[in-house]
Amino acid sequence: MGIYEVYKASVEDINEELDPDLLLSIGLFSGAISIIYIGLFYDIFLGILISISIMDVIVGYPLYKAQTRIEKMEKMLPDVLMHISTSLRAGGTVESALKEVSTGRYGTLATEMRKMLIRMKEGKTFEEAFEDFANSTGSDIFKRTANVIISARRAGGGMSEALMSIASDVREIYKIKSDRRAKTTTYVLFMLVSAVLIAPIIFGIVSGIMLFLGKVAGQAATPLFGSMIFYFKAYLAISALFGALMASLVREGNFSRSVLYAPIFILIAYVTYVVVSNFAVGFFSIG
Repeated sequence: MGIYEVYKASVEDINEELDPDLLLSIGLFSGAISIIYIGLFYDIFLGILISISIMDVIVGYPLYKAQTRIEKMEKMLPDVLMHISTSLRAGGTVESALKEVSTGRYGTLATEMRKMLIRMKEGKTFEEAFEDFANSTGSDIFKRTANVIISARRAGGGMSEALMSIASDVREIYKIKSDRRAKTTTYVLFMLVSAVLIAPIIFGIVSGIMLFLGKVAGQAATPLFGSMIFYFKAYLAISALFGALMASLVREGNFSRSVLYAPIFILIAYVTYVVVSNFAVGFFSIG
């Protein structure tokens, strides 16, 4: 499944009436307006950042919601597998176990189980239906679960025991992920606050002083101060980018979430820098 197909499916999960192409068109139009009016008449870098952030939200938010939905299903997966295993041990069939799960309080996962029942009625086996579902989610946990179930069936092992074992493993994996997020929250907040707020405030004050001194010294000092301010802005953008990358890596174990966060963090850092810099210039000018 390509990126556009994943995005389209994510938008439809939020609201079936939303048109993915219309949302992309709105994002492109809004981005162009930001570059034209903000970039050309005020600050080109700010215009570009706002444009990128608009597209980032329009494209990234549906994907973020889809990922959150998958994480909720991963959390419920052990309970669902144990429910199916218990039903099989009691003498029930896979179909009857899925019917029980589909009417249980398992949220979105119960809905997916109903879809699996439909696929099985169309002629697919439980293993094939579960594999199709796992591939559609893109979740490594669901894919590994499907592989273990298929391998257990091919080896002639008991489905009930395999499901119980998988449930224990998935619950342990989710516990490890939850513990990592809980233990790294303080470090992530420190990195983000440092990169997105503290550094822009410090550089904004320094830039304000430099701009004020440039006015006092005259045109001779302007080119040098202009070059230094450009490097300040570049540093802040790179710092916010790496802050988003490291926060995503430390908290999630990968860089996927940084794609959504990075443009917004860079925009916040830049706006903070500009506001503080302008305030500092006015403050020292009054003094």
